[in-house]
Amino acid sequence: MRKLALLVIAAALSAAPRAASAGFFIEGSLGVPWHTNPTVYRDPTNIMLTPGFGIVWVSAELGIIANFDQFDQPAAWGLRPMLALRPPAFPLYGKLIFDVHDLSGGTISSVGGALGGGIDLAGLGIFLEAGYIPRKSGGVNLAIW
Repeated sequence: MRKLALLVIAAALSAAPRAASAGFFIEGSLGVPWHTNPTVYRDPTNIMLTPGFGIVWVSAELGIIANFDQFDQPAAWGLRPMLALRPPAFPLYGKLIFDVHDLSGGTISSVGGALGGGIDLAGLGIFLEAGYIPRKSGGVNLAIW
């Protein structure tokens, strides 16, 4: 029983969020966006590399995003400057996202947000995030999740 208790404590400590600190970081993510207005359809898969700097609760990040060439839509590049609130010792966070979409053609800018959660496992951060970025293109409002 004692070994089981030690195992549970070790697992909990390794999965606990790290204490607040300041410094540079880099994140990578794979996204699967969906449009929900005016019709429901999937956008091309994207990959984003996000360098940032965090101080205690707040971090400033710049996402460099690349959309793959899928679903009869061309590949596209974009930027996502973000401000994130990450309370120390709490696994949930919120982000304010400024989206500059499709730098290779008709640029679309919008503001959205995201909520997510994550844990650290042996020094590697694993997170899951859901965001909402409304866009307007050609006079049509687009809702992107």
